[in-house]
Amino acid sequence: MLKIAMLLAVIFLLLFIALLWFFRRENKKEDDKDNMAVLIGVSILFSLIITLAIGFLLLLIVGSITALNTVFSLNISVNQMILIAVSFLIYWFTLDYIFEATFEHIFGENWIAVFSLTLSRIAAFYIIGILFHLNEPINLVVAVGVPLIIVVLDILSLLKTKKHR
Repeated sequence: MLKIAMLLAVIFLLLFIALLWFFRRENKKEDDKDNMAVLIGVSILFSLIITLAIGFLLLLIVGSITALNTVFSLNISVNQMILIAVSFLIYWFTLDYIFEATFEHIFGENWIAVFSLTLSRIAAFYIIGILFHLNEPINLVVAVGVPLIIVVLDILSLLKTKKHR
């Protein structure tokens, strides 16, 4: 847990520096310049919100891996879990959006798109497991288990949006 907190602290610090730099640069372009304390406060607020969102998703993935680790007695170390979770999160924020947009464009927003996205996540997570040298049974369980947990959340979201229409 301490390692996740340290990772989130580093993410917060990097976001704070990047946002403060961005807000200062944009503030210089305006005639009505804001006080530096306001810029720091806004940077802290936005950095905190983004860090909390990333932390929630990271804990969701780590929790999924931990549940799989417990149920199937996989004996995955905490370091491996965190590295795998961070890799899954990076994939989720980058390539997964491209696949999601492509499948929704091709199939529309329905169960076929969700199923296709789940298969692409299984393949991607399996490749990530190979990169981290997970042995075959552990890699297969994690590569299938985590996307299935994520797809349950996607299906619930899809059902909720269809219910409101």
